[in-house]
Amino acid sequence: MNKYTIYSFNVKGFNIPQKRSQVFDLLRKKSPSILFMQETHFKSRKIPKLQYSAFDTWFHNCNGVHASRGVSIALKKGLAFVHSQTQYDPDGRFVFVKGKLDNISITLATVYAPNQGQVQWLTSTIQQLQLFAEGIVILGGELNVTHNPFLDSSSSRSAISFSGLSSLKVALESLHLVVVWRIHNPTTIDYTFFSHPHHSYQHIDYLFISQTHLTDVSSADIESISISDHAPICFTLQLLVFCKKAWSWRLNETLIQDDGAKLTLSGKLTNFIDNITPDIPFPVIWESHKAYIRGELIALGSAVKKRRSGETDCLLVRIFDLGENA
Repeated sequence: MNKYTIYSFNVKGFNIPQKRSQVFDLLRKKSPSILFMQETHFKSRKIPKLQYSAFDTWFHNCNGVHASRGVSIALKKGLAFVHSQTQYDPDGRFVFVKGKLDNISITLATVYAPNQGQVQWLTSTIQQLQLFAEGIVILGGELNVTHNPFLDSSSSRSAISFSGLSSLKVALESLHLVVVWRIHNPTTIDYTFFSHPHHSYQHIDYLFISQTHLTDVSSADIESISISDHAPICFTLQLLVFCKKAWSWRLNETLIQDDGAKLTLSGKLTNFIDNITPDIPFPVIWESHKAYIRGELIALGSAVKKRRSGETDCLLVRIFDLGENA
């Protein structure tokens, strides 16, 4: 059972050294395996070299023109992830990454939705993700919309119409995505952001996972608002990794008790020794000898098994004939 911490954070600017230092200090304490970041505010040609050794794989998407928007996915050093494909949004609002985590197909996606037309944008983005995704899907980021206004907003109201929220839920259901924190905290009230224009606390930052893997989530949390004006959110994923047992050769001891097999092996070994030259080091001779004899024993074992199988088939034919003639 391997354990992974998924962490999503709207950092509200990651291009300032002081802010990066604060975020890195937080990450050292939390030690996430996979990190989603929104509002990095990088420009495509001015992404700083991130001096943080805990993460050695980064996928950035930037606006390209203005130091706004921007999303990133970072993978912890030593994570057994094999990358296969990435998809970027030209406006710097999402990045999708897929590959294999400990030989399990997985798709990682982080989004930063606009504050206007967010339902249409999210619906379109989820449709693109559906075409891209393979295996377990983990989606995280700022949606700029409350999933359930009655629980996710202190005012119990939403600027999005009921039909708009319904269409967003339908889009999420098409990928079988569920809100991790809400499933683990069905009646708890907590928020990730304070909206000054609406004078209300809101839960607009989310982490979703494929419904079929919800049982693999052991915990989910909303942390305190400190460095940014958004609260980091996280959950712990425990995956059962099936390792294929390595094949191990064992000597068939009946071979060394068979006179014919012993004679054959003796001749093979004599032939091997006759081909040894004085310039070959003894350790090389010893290891080569073991590999050579092992191969010959495997071949002899296969031959004996084939012969015995043929004898068994002949006996079965004879038994069948005797039964027919009785």
